[in-house]
Amino acid sequence: MLGLLPAVTCLLFFSQPGSSSTSDGDGTVVNTTSGPIQGRRLSAGSGTVTAFLGIPYAEPPLEALRFQKPLPHKPWTNILDTTSFRSPCPQPPLIGWPDSSMWMPKTPYSEDCLFLNIWVPHPRPSSPVPILIWIHGGGFFMGASSVDLYDGRYLATTESVIVASMNYRLGALGFLSLPPTAPGNAGLWDQQLALRWLRDNAAAFGGDLSRLTLFGQSAGGASIDFHLLSPSSRPLFSRAVIQSGASSSTWAWIDPEEAKQRVQALGLLLGCPEANDIALVGCLQGKEVGEILKHQMSVGRHQSLIHLSFVPTTDGDFLPDAPWKLVKAGHNQSMPILVGFTTNEGSNFLISSYFPFDLEDASQIGWEKLLKVLGQMLQGTPEHVIEAIALQYSPAEQGTTRYRWAMEQIISDMLIACGVVDVAQRESEAQSPVYAYTFAYRPRKLSSPEWTGVPHGSDLLFLFGTQAAGNQNFTEAEAALSRRVMWYWAEFARSGNPTGAGSSGEQWPPYTTTEQNFLRISMEEPRVASPSPAQSCGFLMPLIMKQLEAPTGSSLPQTSTSSGACSDGKAHFQNSAPWTLCNPRAEETCEGLRPT
Repeated sequence: MLGLLPAVTCLLFFSQPGSSSTSDGDGTVVNTTSGPIQGRRLSAGSGTVTAFLGIPYAEPPLEALRFQKPLPHKPWTNILDTTSFRSPCPQPPLIGWPDSSMWMPKTPYSEDCLFLNIWVPHPRPSSPVPILIWIHGGGFFMGASSVDLYDGRYLATTESVIVASMNYRLGALGFLSLPPTAPGNAGLWDQQLALRWLRDNAAAFGGDLSRLTLFGQSAGGASIDFHLLSPSSRPLFSRAVIQSGASSSTWAWIDPEEAKQRVQALGLLLGCPEANDIALVGCLQGKEVGEILKHQMSVGRHQSLIHLSFVPTTDGDFLPDAPWKLVKAGHNQSMPILVGFTTNEGSNFLISSYFPFDLEDASQIGWEKLLKVLGQMLQGTPEHVIEAIALQYSPAEQGTTRYRWAMEQIISDMLIACGVVDVAQRESEAQSPVYAYTFAYRPRKLSSPEWTGVPHGSDLLFLFGTQAAGNQNFTEAEAALSRRVMWYWAEFARSGNPTGAGSSGEQWPPYTTTEQNFLRISMEEPRVASPSPAQSCGFLMPLIMKQLEAPTGSSLPQTSTSSGACSDGKAHFQNSAPWTLCNPRAEETCEGLRPT
């Protein structure tokens, strides 16, 4: 982790109604609704923050509380040390994803993992400031708020805002669903409980309760979209930033029947009785967490490009219905929304997928291979539709790389971009102010091949300011881009407009149903992207919705007899991505794709 440097001096915080604050030589003590906590002063570039790390917001979800909704943590009376991160939630090792170490926590996991973190500017601003609440990504099976990249101190001090983040349960522990015995969506309920805690304690840290902004990327972005759709969550915050993920992403939601079959499949792998739901869940509650992690990736349908075994589902409570039905039902609360994605979201998914041909030599990837890949991605789609999509995405001006480029762009749109466009469209139809962006600069420090462009997550290297502040081989131009991105996000949290009142002279035109504006963020002067990604998504979204609404298939455990890829419980990507793990049809499906 980045070094934690205690400041030499300290400042007496202003008292807030309903709370009191004192300080000593080691940091600041703040009284919260749960009890007093001890923070720590940290250096943040040229500034300073007071950090409160590892605040318990829920009871440890152990034994009988495994798979259940979180319970608020019991109050304490003695001052609680919150000066360092606590354990991340259980997750498998990540193998083969480009730059994977950047996304993984470095400390051992524990089921006792429901903690949140807060970074407050020092000295504390004289008036309440916005709170930006980060929800990390990781496919709902990995990640943590303590990842180095998500250190909130630089964003907090640079923009004079409060930054907060939380852990939430992952994989089967967070999203196993068999109601009413295991209500489902425990990870989303964790996020909501952390949000409620932050609302209840906003004033104690100098935060403005009326300006709570959720921001998150990938599964974190999809989570925020679920909070927008949830009747119990949407009233709890006032702005939302959705980055590279959405509820309508094909990987982000499964129907309740499919969710039930996956629980039964996991129970079968772990030797649990199927007699009744109570016995099955009770058995799973008694299993070692390592055994659950070992087998959780081995269940579910493996028919589309991406497969994640345990993800949000309709539970009749947090999500009363399927996401698209909740969209149709509408809501009565408009709020500013900021959405976006990188220009090459699909590239890392492509190089980490099973497709067994040489992606480096694009000239060897021809029309027939493109059609076969699309056929795998869009199973059940008529051939003439597959060909129409391939033509739409393979312009001649791409030259010898046109078919590899087409694969990457189709994956980008199907997995990420079209879901984000869907959020922008529906929220603008509901009269919410919407701003959209594409992030188009490739960080120099990435290890993936140059042709991967600006892959999934590239924007995060600039959002938190950690890379520039940590002297991570950033140029001054890259550091300036990081400062600009931080300003956009903070200004959105302050005013609901990423360029504020326009006093800077910079304009970011909103996304509307008639003018689908995406601001292109790069080293160049910001400009509205043309053509809009919405044009391609209008072509793809009906097919994506068809996949989401497809009848449930078998979720019996799917194990590979050739590679044994799932037997070690790790999240393998290279040549055996999580969405193709243990797929007995993988060899058959990819037959003919191998280079001759």
